[in-house]
Amino acid sequence: MRDELPPFDHLEPGSIAEALSVLAEHGMRAQVLAGGTDLLGLMKDRITGPGMPLPEVLVNVKRLPELAGITEASDGGLRIGAAVTLTDLERDRRVAERFPALAQAAASVATQQIRAMGTVGGNLCQRPWCWYFRHPQFPCLKRGGRQCFALPGSNRTYFSVLGLGVCVMSHPSDLAPALMALDARLTIAGPAGSRVVPIDRFFRGPRSLTETVVERSEILVSVDVPAGPAGASSLFLKHRVRGTWDFALSEVAVSATPGAARWEGVRIALGGVAPFPYRATAAEAVLAGQPPTESRVREASEAALGRARPLTQNGYKIDLTRALVTRALMALAAATA
Repeated sequence: MRDELPPFDHLEPGSIAEALSVLAEHGMRAQVLAGGTDLLGLMKDRITGPGMPLPEVLVNVKRLPELAGITEASDGGLRIGAAVTLTDLERDRRVAERFPALAQAAASVATQQIRAMGTVGGNLCQRPWCWYFRHPQFPCLKRGGRQCFALPGSNRTYFSVLGLGVCVMSHPSDLAPALMALDARLTIAGPAGSRVVPIDRFFRGPRSLTETVVERSEILVSVDVPAGPAGASSLFLKHRVRGTWDFALSEVAVSATPGAARWEGVRIALGGVAPFPYRATAAEAVLAGQPPTESRVREASEAALGRARPLTQNGYKIDLTRALVTRALMALAAATA
């Protein structure tokens, strides 16, 4: 990383409407800024391309009141502002008690210093950590180039085994699988007004230049996590090269109500193994309405990776992810027995 940022204008709008107006005025020259832990690094390294211009105007939204705080919904769910820091999310008692997978995911992100700066919105919308994307001399597909250099190159760590396409990066967000398992919805503000997007439709596929449906003229405002049914619980597990800082080699988030007789409301999401947070619906189908036995759990773990196709160097991710799914499901079943 270089030491100096390139020149840019820094604007601090007082409302979402003003921020949207600034984004519309400057178009492709402008970029939303919150924690900046990802964006500023990309700018320092001059990571650009035909579809990824270097920002000249940074629109700071971190102090906008609409993006702040964690509030309770009438159904017992929570609304989480997009500018809430990962530290505040991790430490919020309501999050830890009602949605433990989300608190566990927040605690797993990078280091304490980064969690104190990084935001919920930034973690969901961060760019790939593929080293070809992050190197200024490789004009990869995600920057508007013509090829994915990881396919014939080094693809051992932050690359996919599921949902493969023309780009094989693995999505880096830790919060995304947890929120997908919890059936979250996201509010996005734009020139035409606000829209609410289910998290299952928030992330784009490998052919897109960007990873989410948030356009450059829009702002992610908040995340709504609905209250689960009585007895529901959740769990998040992450495996990485080192115990801190590193992005996931594989991770799994599970939400369910496993009673003594059968599983109900099972949602399983995987991270670090696909170009987007991967909903393991085949595994969910194996468990739905079935008794929480070890044999059924192992069958679900196999189903979760049934469509996996490893690259030349990352086949180990398949066995690793199966093991994480098994561990998460068995732990959830044991905790609620």
